[in-house]
Amino acid sequence: MEGLSQITGQNVSTGVQIFALKKAMSANAQSALSLIEGASESSAQIRASNPPNLGNSIDTRA
Repeated sequence: MEGLSQITGQNVSTGVQIFALKKAMSANAQSALSLIEGASESSAQIRASNPPNLGNSIDTRA
C-alpha cells in the first residue's frame, strides 16, 4: 500500500507542476501581447507627431 501512495503523490506533484507551467506560459503570453500592443500604439503616436519628411534622407558622412 505504501508504494501506491508514493505513486499517487508523484502524480499529484506532476499535475501541480503542469498546472503551474501552464499558468506561467499564459502569463507570459499575456504580457508579451500587452507589450506588442503598447509598441504599436506608441509607434502610431510617434508617426502622428513627426513631420512626414523626417528621416527620409540621412547623411552618413562624417
